[in-house]
Amino acid sequence: MIPKIIHIVMTPTRNEAWVIRAFLESTTRWADYIIICDQFSTDGTREIVAEYAAQTASLTEDRPLALTEKKRAEVILIDNPNTEFNEAERQRILVAKAREVAAGRDALLWGLDADEILAANAFETDDWQKILHSKPGAVFWFQWAQLTHDKQHYYNPLAFYPLLFHDDGVEPHGNYVREMHSMRIPYPLDEHDMTHVQDFRVLHLGPAPLNRVHAKERFYMFVDWQVNHRPPYTMGRSYIGSNAYPAEQFDLPEEWIYTHEKDSWSLWENVELDETHCWMDDYIYERLDKFPKSTLAKLPIWTPEFMDYYSIQDPRPWYVRLVHKYIDLTQPHKNNICVRAIDKLLRKFSKH
Repeated sequence: MIPKIIHIVMTPTRNEAWVIRAFLESTTRWADYIIICDQFSTDGTREIVAEYAAQTASLTEDRPLALTEKKRAEVILIDNPNTEFNEAERQRILVAKAREVAAGRDALLWGLDADEILAANAFETDDWQKILHSKPGAVFWFQWAQLTHDKQHYYNPLAFYPLLFHDDGVEPHGNYVREMHSMRIPYPLDEHDMTHVQDFRVLHLGPAPLNRVHAKERFYMFVDWQVNHRPPYTMGRSYIGSNAYPAEQFDLPEEWIYTHEKDSWSLWENVELDETHCWMDDYIYERLDKFPKSTLAKLPIWTPEFMDYYSIQDPRPWYVRLVHKYIDLTQPHKNNICVRAIDKLLRKFSKH
C-alpha cells in the first residue's frame, strides 16, 4: 500500500487569465492543494481562481464522494504584496504557505508556473510511481515540451529543471535567493537523491502565444538589466530569440493532450493564444522614467509593437539602432569567435 502523501502545488500568477483555467482544470485533478500567489492581477485571474476555489470546496461539502470519485484539490489564493519583480521573495512566500498547509504531513512540493501542466499520460508511468514512493529529500527534475502556436507541434529544450521536492522540512536550503531566475523549490544544493523524469513531460504553454513570447523577451531584458546591472547593449544575447521556434519540431503526441473524449475537458478550449497585449510591457512602461534615457536607449527593447502601443518615439540614436541591428542579425552566430570579440567591446562601452 502506498503511504499517504500529499501533493502541494505552488504557483505564482500575474495576469494569467489566458491560461489559468487550463492550469486549474488539469492540476485540481491530481493535486491535493494548489496555492496561487497572485501579484496584483487585473485581467480576471483572481476571479477565476476564486471560482475554482469555491467549486472545489463545494464538491465534498454538498454531498459525499462516490466510490469512483476523487476529491479535487483545494485551491488557496494568497497575495504577493511586492510591487517589483522578485522571484526569491515570491518563492519564500509560497514555500512558507505550503509548509503551513502541510502541517507536518508527508508532502511533495511542486513548483509549477501557470503555463505549465503535466502531460495527460503522466499518471500511468513508472516515474509517477517513483514520485509516489520517494523519500523526504528527493528532488525530481523535469524536461519541458515547448508547445507551438499551431497546437500540433512541440520542441525540446535540452535542459532538465528541478520542479518537485519531497519536503524534508529544512530551511533554509539557500537555492532560491536570486531575484530573477531563482529556483522554485527549497531543495538542498548538495542533495544527492536526484531523479531525472524520463517517462513524461511538463507541457509548457508559454511559447504558444506569439505576442506574449516577444513581450517576455523585452520584460526579461529590462528586469535582468535593472536587477543585475548587466551591460544594456548585450542583454539581447540572452533573450532575443530565446523562445523562437527552432527548425526541429515534433508532432505533439495525442496521449499528452487533454481532450473531452478521454479526460472530460479540452486543453485548447481553455487557452487563449491570441492576446494582443501583455502586462509585462506595462511593467516596463511604468518604470521608464526612473532611469536615464541615454542608458535605456541601449536596451534592445524598442520594438515597433512596443513603441506603437504606448506612442513612444524611438529614443535611440542612429548608432545605437545600428548596434541593435547587429545584435539581431548575429544572434544565430553569437558563439562565433569574431562575434564574441565584438560583443566584448560592446560590453566595455555600454556600462550600466
